Amino acid sequence: MTNLDMQKNILIIGAGVAGCSLAHFLANSDWDVTLIESKDNIAQGGSGNPVAAIYPKFMLNDEAYNDFMLRSFRFTTDWISQLGLNKEDFRFDGAIEILEETYTKKLEINLSKKITSKEDFFSLINKSILSKYSIERNSSGFLFHQGGWINPIALCKQLTNHSNIKIITHQKIKSIEKLIDGWTLKTEDKKTLNSSHVAICNAYSVNQFDLTQHLYTDAFRGQVNWITSTSFSMPPIVTCDEGYLAPLIHDKHVFGATYAMNDFFKDLRTSDTKKNIASIKGIHRKFYNYCETQKSIPGRVAWRASTKDRKPYVGQVFDNQLFKKMRVRELARADQLPWLKNLYIASGFGSRGFTFAPYCASVLANLINGHLSQEDKETLNYTNPERYRLKKMSLKKVASQIYKV
Repeated sequence: MTNLDMQKNILIIGAGVAGCSLAHFLANSDWDVTLIESKDNIAQGGSGNPVAAIYPKFMLNDEAYNDFMLRSFRFTTDWISQLGLNKEDFRFDGAIEILEETYTKKLEINLSKKITSKEDFFSLINKSILSKYSIERNSSGFLFHQGGWINPIALCKQLTNHSNIKIITHQKIKSIEKLIDGWTLKTEDKKTLNSSHVAICNAYSVNQFDLTQHLYTDAFRGQVNWITSTSFSMPPIVTCDEGYLAPLIHDKHVFGATYAMNDFFKDLRTSDTKKNIASIKGIHRKFYNYCETQKSIPGRVAWRASTKDRKPYVGQVFDNQLFKKMRVRELARADQLPWLKNLYIASGFGSRGFTFAPYCASVLANLINGHLSQEDKETLNYTNPERYRLKKMSLKKVASQIYKV
């Protein structure tokens, strides 16, 4: 281990949930952390909505994704519950996902094989559950007992309230340069920041730098809307159908969200508000009718970063100069891969940011600290940021086995 490796200081680019979570884990292991945000405060991008739904969104035919989802969901809900947040800023008392009946039955079979004590984890929706949670349509799907919601801004503020964390706002990083003894970051207004380690956690801007320009992401525009408290009974937990409907949180019922690829329109769209209203029609007809009568409905627009395969980028990237010089047979050995030392990535979490990012940040912190568990290694194999470049060279096996488990 070099002196550089032993220096416990890091610059983290991006102060959304990924950057704030990583800052928290590293600060708690005695790192000096500088969190750099281009906007005027933390949690201003996709992490700045009034509420984030947290529940496990499983796939029917992707076991690896489901394993990753399950690990992330269990870690994140347990961890948030122990952070000491105000009780009005989170709740994990259940989340309902409405699904087509045949799909529900097939998914139940898969989950029953994967999850021990499944009755503690989920229940199939029945008439009793629909009645209890004020859902008016006869539906099928799941009640996930540990699902719920979080106030994103409150979470990010809690995570960064640490004496080892320094926050710098209004600074957009223009370049990252490797030095012999560390890294230099230059801002658009020509300021210079130096550190032994760097982590890039800036969502869809992850590929703005020369070192990471190959990490392709799409920016998905998401609009949410909200209505203040109503005079009629509403579902008291997060309910998801074509869209999601949150319970009353800080005098708002938040619902949405749209998901439009590489659409950079910053203002609210009436057409998207109508889409969001339509998406909750099957959850609560009375609320839908109420929304239809409103002349103006407030909301918010933000962007999420998503990769082509919907798996996030978490880990390290190659030294491009060394990578270009290496032959395929050299790259076929995991222990020969030309990783850039002390540069790390956490991006591409899509619409599952508040489920995936805290867990992935904990794994990345373990990598930075050099204390990887077998589960950490499995996760980093799954989220390897260099998987596309290796697969293009017919090195798919290496791409998913960079760490021995």
